[in-house]
Order: sequence, then C-alpha cells, then structure tokens
Amino acid sequence: MKKVFIISLYEGTEKNLHRFHFLGFYQGIKIRKILVRGGNFEKNQAYVLALCQMKIQGDVLYGECVKFKKLFS
Repeated sequence: MKKVFIISLYEGTEKNLHRFHFLGFYQGIKIRKILVRGGNFEKNQAYVLALCQMKIQGDVLYGECVKFKKLFS
C-alpha cells in the first residue's frame, strides 16, 4: 500500500469529506485542495497526514487518512 505524507491546514468539511489547503504538485499534476476520508480534525489547525488509496480528479487529490498528527498542540 503506497502512502503519502502531507503537512496541511484543515479548512472544514465538504461533501462528508475533510478539506485541507494545498497548493503544489503531485505526480506532475497541480493540486489545489485535498479531500480526505477518516480522521477527527479541528478547523484552522495544521496536521501531518498519512494518506493512501489516492486518486486525482481535476485539481483535487482524494485520499483515505491512515494516520494523522496535529502540529503545534
């Protein structure tokens, strides 16, 4: 199972998924936001996320959260 680790700021929920801020590239594709299944997050807090089962649709990266850790707690 391939995992990707991301540091990002939690923005809220969207369509029953957790939305994280992200501006960058993944596999050569520009990503503007990340939508994640699983986890329990606080709005406007930074997290390290371990994601698997990722897919890209347009400029959105979808993934399953395997592990997460709140930064600056």
